[in-house]
Amino acid sequence: MKSKQKFGWFAGIYAVSGALIIIIVTIFLWQQLSPPEKQLLGNVFSQYALFILTAGFLLFAGFGILIEWVFRGYIIPINSLSEEVELIYSANPSHRITIEGSRDIKHLVDQINTGAERYETLKNNVSKQINSAMAESEKEKNILAAIMAELPEAVLICNREGQVILYNTQAKRFFNEQIVQIDKAGNSTANGDPAFTFEEKRFLGIGRSIFELIDKHVIRHALDEMHKRLHRHDAEVVSSFVLTAKGNRLLRAETVPILTTRRKFSGFIIIFHDITQALRTESRTEFLLHSFQDRIRRSAASIKSAIGIMQEYPEMDPVRYERLTKIIQNESTALVHVIQREAGEAFHQDRKQWPLVPVSASDLVEAFRKKAINVLNVALTLEKGKGNEWIRVDSYSMVLILLFLIDRIIKIIGAVEFFCSFSTSDSFVHIDISWEGQALKLEQMRTWENQELHIGREGLPLYLKEVLDHHEAEIWPYCDRETKIRSCLRLYLPAYKSYPQDTARQVTVLPEDRPEFYNFDLFHQQGQHPDLDDCLLADLPFTVFDTETTGLNPGVDRIISIGAVRIIKLRMLKEECFDALVNPERDIPAETTKIHGIKTDMVRFKPGIDKVLPMFHQFVTNTILVAHNAAFDMRMLQTCEAKTGIKFINPVLDTLLLSDVIHPEHKSHNLSDIAGRLGVEVLGRHTAMGDATTTATLFLKMIPLLGNIGIYTLKEARDASQKSYYARFKF
Repeated sequence: MKSKQKFGWFAGIYAVSGALIIIIVTIFLWQQLSPPEKQLLGNVFSQYALFILTAGFLLFAGFGILIEWVFRGYIIPINSLSEEVELIYSANPSHRITIEGSRDIKHLVDQINTGAERYETLKNNVSKQINSAMAESEKEKNILAAIMAELPEAVLICNREGQVILYNTQAKRFFNEQIVQIDKAGNSTANGDPAFTFEEKRFLGIGRSIFELIDKHVIRHALDEMHKRLHRHDAEVVSSFVLTAKGNRLLRAETVPILTTRRKFSGFIIIFHDITQALRTESRTEFLLHSFQDRIRRSAASIKSAIGIMQEYPEMDPVRYERLTKIIQNESTALVHVIQREAGEAFHQDRKQWPLVPVSASDLVEAFRKKAINVLNVALTLEKGKGNEWIRVDSYSMVLILLFLIDRIIKIIGAVEFFCSFSTSDSFVHIDISWEGQALKLEQMRTWENQELHIGREGLPLYLKEVLDHHEAEIWPYCDRETKIRSCLRLYLPAYKSYPQDTARQVTVLPEDRPEFYNFDLFHQQGQHPDLDDCLLADLPFTVFDTETTGLNPGVDRIISIGAVRIIKLRMLKEECFDALVNPERDIPAETTKIHGIKTDMVRFKPGIDKVLPMFHQFVTNTILVAHNAAFDMRMLQTCEAKTGIKFINPVLDTLLLSDVIHPEHKSHNLSDIAGRLGVEVLGRHTAMGDATTTATLFLKMIPLLGNIGIYTLKEARDASQKSYYARFKF
């Protein structure tokens, strides 16, 4: 209901109520009068009726006018005022209140309008900063996207929950729109039965789970490996595995953890290499190599046989015959050795595509034990190993091989309890799987070589022999001489004698503060802005500095230390700092050494001010200088002009004066007291670098406080500083 309608209802109710009250009171009083009093009152009313009615009407109207004035002057404006204020702060910051009312209401409206102007200015400034930050973020994002797009490898970056937060074009080419078979339980199947599965499309995208794209068992295995290595503080913490992607491409994946400054796991990066063609080429090369070896061996054997026949039936001069025989024998033997050596080296060097990383034998069998319990639900007892050699394997595929072997043993023999141990001999690590019961025949094992590695929901689209060959591994039945009642299967793996540190991928550690070695805006910098006064403080570059001196008299004392740090876009660049000791070419008084801790011996062989000041001048170019009690520091710099020819013309702000502007009621504005008020920890007090860093932190906290009192630009800050009581001090 509108205010005018409310007032109409109020006036009508007021009139009716007043009339009823007067009538009721009149009737009541009339009944209380005696007949003579009634006659007297009747005569008086009849004689002065017009006067009495006029006076009553005027009194009644006066009360009505007073109530209307109160209603229109206070009540109606208050109701409208709430709506106007809500309009300003919720929809239109540019709206201004023009309500008519009493003098008090008008004063309140003026105050609200003033606050609205400040609010609009602040909102606009905040919007500009947000838009600027968004523009910067978009530029950085575009640059990062361009860099990522140019990488030859596919890259996925995930948070600790496995959600994708960044990917590049190559990753999209491998993983977008994958078709996966899903069983009734919702699990992806490796070779599922069509009667129990259906096909589902899965997409790569920001915020989507990596487990929708890659088998969760593979990812979890890689993450478990990384966590174990991080816990042990291993130098190499990268975990690698092989998987298939869209189009049956075979990918080698390297999983690298992302850590916080406290080395807490924050996410991970997966880098993919397409090794499909490389593996095909490698397999073809190996086939040709083996064929070549066989042919050469046959040729060598033929030569030896011919020599034997020649020796048995000599038909030439004995001396020549013997000489020729020895030559043929030596050459054929050397040929065999050369072929074997070169072929072995070529075979070893060609195996570069498969992701084999150093793993201790004990870690591998422990991972195998856990998997055997979880996947096959069998009892597997680890027996004490002999030594702890390292091997180079793809741990996931090797664990699958061991699971595959147990799975086949269970199906053929029916064993339910297994034992696992490892040992070393010569250049090999032996991993033994033993059980009580029937032994395996070699012919049975050879039939497994051309079977794919699939166990339950996990697997790889690779044959057992293919994976073994890439690991240079062999499997043979073995007799357990210690127990004699157990049958055994032995896996032979080459021992790994070295552990290269220099080729390991570096773990990504997130810095506590974002490192700033450059700013993206600097790509389009146009130099010093011609109108700095109207620039927002949030947009200006600053150099916050401090000096330590031999004393407090600028006309006599000299600078012995300069420390400075830069601020760009309200961010302190801790990596971009200036910290230098200066030789004052005189002794430092003991009383000042007690303050800043700098002794004469510490600066005796340091460069003089004529060397340091030009470097500092270059460091502060095109920035606003900020210091605490800046008048003193600027005066000290000024005293060096004659000797160095360096003159500082940068605009200057003083945190001492700004503190007085922000908190005029506080009596103390020294660095420590301001830091206490603003909750800043003071480190390295009375050192140039320490005080500069503290001052920079305080200045960053002061900028929003200045905005609260309507100070946003450099000119406004400088004008306000000039009105401070402390601005009168001169040095």
